[in-house]
Amino acid sequence: MPKQQTVNVLSWALALIIALLATRLLTLGLYPLYDTTEARYGEMARIMLETQNWITPQFDYGVPFWGKPPFQTWISAISFLWFGVNEFSARLPHFLCGIITLALIYRFANKVSGRYSAIYACLVMASSLGFIIASGMVMTDVALLMSITLAMVSFWQSYRTQSRRDGHLFFVALALGLLIKGPVAIVLIGIALVSWSLWQRCFVTAIKSLPWFTGIPLMLLIALPWYIVAEIKSPGFLEYFIVGEHIQRFIVSGWQGDLYGTAHVETKGTIWLFWLASAFPWSFVIIAMLIKRKRSQTKITKSRHEGLSRYLICWMIAPMLLFTVAGNILPAYVLPGFSAMAVLIAINSQLSRRTLGLAFTTYILLITILFVFISGLSKKVAESALLEDQYQSSGQSPLYYWKARPFSAQFYSKGQAKLLDNEPQLIQLLRSQRAFFLAIAHTDHSELIAELGDCKQLNQTKSRLLLKCHWGNK
Repeated sequence: MPKQQTVNVLSWALALIIALLATRLLTLGLYPLYDTTEARYGEMARIMLETQNWITPQFDYGVPFWGKPPFQTWISAISFLWFGVNEFSARLPHFLCGIITLALIYRFANKVSGRYSAIYACLVMASSLGFIIASGMVMTDVALLMSITLAMVSFWQSYRTQSRRDGHLFFVALALGLLIKGPVAIVLIGIALVSWSLWQRCFVTAIKSLPWFTGIPLMLLIALPWYIVAEIKSPGFLEYFIVGEHIQRFIVSGWQGDLYGTAHVETKGTIWLFWLASAFPWSFVIIAMLIKRKRSQTKITKSRHEGLSRYLICWMIAPMLLFTVAGNILPAYVLPGFSAMAVLIAINSQLSRRTLGLAFTTYILLITILFVFISGLSKKVAESALLEDQYQSSGQSPLYYWKARPFSAQFYSKGQAKLLDNEPQLIQLLRSQRAFFLAIAHTDHSELIAELGDCKQLNQTKSRLLLKCHWGNK
């Protein structure tokens, strides 16, 4: 490619990267925390800040959350402390985890293949649909992607250069993974490294390249104290977290032991379809590269990058290998391999107008998806529209949710929403003549309209009515 054309393509690539990230950043606070994932983790962070219990994340006041380690709750709670409790501050730390991941990719690709490939890899990553959407969502997966990226790039540098610094960074990344998602982080990294070292026939050399005698104590020093204190403060945590969340959740289809929701029942092997959609449009680029290789009977990799490409392939497919036989999965489970995919494409293909077009397609899709969320056209639900204005400006009378209380109701009421699911209790409350708010589904309101005669409508959404009862007695 002529030098001037290369400069132009790189300039457009940088512009697209900036546009994608800026659009994501500027819209973080323009739509609510939707149920269930974002609202749940956002409320847990709000409770952590309010109660100052920085050890045990709480599902509700006094109810410990054993499903995940606290890293994602810590970072959102700290953001709430600095910037206030709102959607932007809830999402900002997770967006920054995505930025750190991009910085790690750039540094790694620049070292192994130069600035051209580094920018290309960042473009691929930033324009992967699953990554740009997940970056800034309040959940564990982008932070996990960050820690696994740090581990894998550190291992490669340790293996290639015998760098003790990178070897110790590998163990720091493992500790970080343990605090973000738990042992599954080590399992994912282990699958990638074992499969690659066996493929390359360098298993023993790979093992010897790491500073085990100082690295393992470093990892335990960082991660183990929280696990010990968490079990002391909330006995039973380790059994549920290790056995339930890391074994039964994935091998028992429709697992009924989930204390905090419903297991996601998917056909085994669905993880590959999730990868196809989440890695769009670059998943199809990978497939095209494989087809081209088969037809030409030549390697898709440049010879000088053959060993690295094998490493990246094993890293990229490790999540799918782990979750192929799992039934309880989510699309975000494929994210840990995205950094490898970005570098793999960058070192084995040319950045061109065609690839810029693919990245621009993602930008258009991103704008479309954000428009749907911001305009309220999404099927996802949040209680912000029901509560934020009228309820918060009308005083501190009790707020009850009839039969079901979404996580977003807890978040947007600042923990004031209480669940009410017993009709005699509702009738007793109505007869007490005390002022209170009642959020009730439209269908339930029709069934109880006679009992709710003294309640007046304050607000409504597609799913619920907000009533004010005995307001004149307040």
